[in-house]
Amino acid sequence: MFLNKHQQQILEGKSGRGPQKAMEILQAMGEARGAEKMVEISYAHLMPPDVMFFPFGRQGKWGQELMRDLIQDIDHLSVPATIEPKFVDLNIAKQLEFSEDEIQEMNQVMGSAVRFYEKLGVIPTYSALPFFVYPGKLNQHVSIAESISILWYNTMFGSRCERDDGVVSLSAAITGCVPEVGMHLPQNRYAQVIARIKDELKVNDFVDSDFDALSLAISRRTKERIPVISNLPHSVGQSYTKLKHLLATIAVESGLPLLHVVGITPEAPTLEIALGPHHKVEEILIGEQEIREAYDIACTARENHIDYVLLGCPHVTMQEFMEIIKIIDGKKVHPNVKFIISTTKLFRDTASDMGYLDILKKAGVIITDSMCIAFAGTRVNGTIATNSIKGAFFYSGFDQTKASPVWFGSTKECTHAAIEGKWIGGGKYGCS
Repeated sequence: MFLNKHQQQILEGKSGRGPQKAMEILQAMGEARGAEKMVEISYAHLMPPDVMFFPFGRQGKWGQELMRDLIQDIDHLSVPATIEPKFVDLNIAKQLEFSEDEIQEMNQVMGSAVRFYEKLGVIPTYSALPFFVYPGKLNQHVSIAESISILWYNTMFGSRCERDDGVVSLSAAITGCVPEVGMHLPQNRYAQVIARIKDELKVNDFVDSDFDALSLAISRRTKERIPVISNLPHSVGQSYTKLKHLLATIAVESGLPLLHVVGITPEAPTLEIALGPHHKVEEILIGEQEIREAYDIACTARENHIDYVLLGCPHVTMQEFMEIIKIIDGKKVHPNVKFIISTTKLFRDTASDMGYLDILKKAGVIITDSMCIAFAGTRVNGTIATNSIKGAFFYSGFDQTKASPVWFGSTKECTHAAIEGKWIGGGKYGCS
């Protein structure tokens, strides 16, 4: 694998042990995947294990040990970088059933890590939606360690990134390069299967959770093949919230780094251009039956009472805030329910300026920012309602025998459930 002079000097340790370790990791990955050379990146989104992945107990010690060599001699990064959410907001950790000892340990592990990364100059986004802060550009090479963001940068911006993990993305940010493999190569970015939306699906009438279900239906059928979605209304591409729900589920269910949507995404102005040299590919049809099947997979609860409503996987947007406010203004969360909204600091501050937080707090809603409600929510025992299939997968694994059964439905259905203390449902395709 070819390394230029600067990269070779890093590998030889001339920039310190940390950068050397980072280049060793990238070189090993590149050689394992047959890369001919590195490509320079212009941006990275980080997922440090000592911030994001269960930073307590054995996992917390593992995260610290894993990072120890990599951060030696590091006092800056080579490219601008944002960062994933923290594992949990320690201010609400008790309400998610963490013990005092665990909270103290997480404070030590996460606290020191956060201070270090911010000192490096990492932009403190603490969000799975960094594209609101640092949008990408067409054909721009980046390194992203977050499932929905990988899809968003590849799909919506036409940037080029692989499904990098936390170690690789930090190594890339340190060295400024990644192996030229996978989605970094234009010939690997063409669609390999067509997902055609049947006319019977009135997508313009979809609620947010219907896009999760559509995403699950597509990803279960395309598997690891890059899909191009046809017959999807262009209005979908005008809504961050709809796109968030569409991309998040495909990201976790199939592991795909990219999809195309005809007439919406930059590399798919037409079906023919999205397919490139792949003229004869399988076409799958998605209709009402496939949407209902997806809801049935995600809903593992059988009794209608709920203990938690967890929204924010990925983080709650302003459109979702407005929908919640319309329902809960003047009402109260049921005394047996904990209703937790997780969002970004940017959206929380905006919601506060608009008076939304006062309404939510008065209703008994817990509002938090900069944390991962998907990971932290796995700790709770009880029935969970969520508007996210990605979240539902983390909470139950789509397994009815799990300790935390899930009701999956729209933001509207989840908010009503928080008020009533039970799942009512009512969606066209959803669970009831």
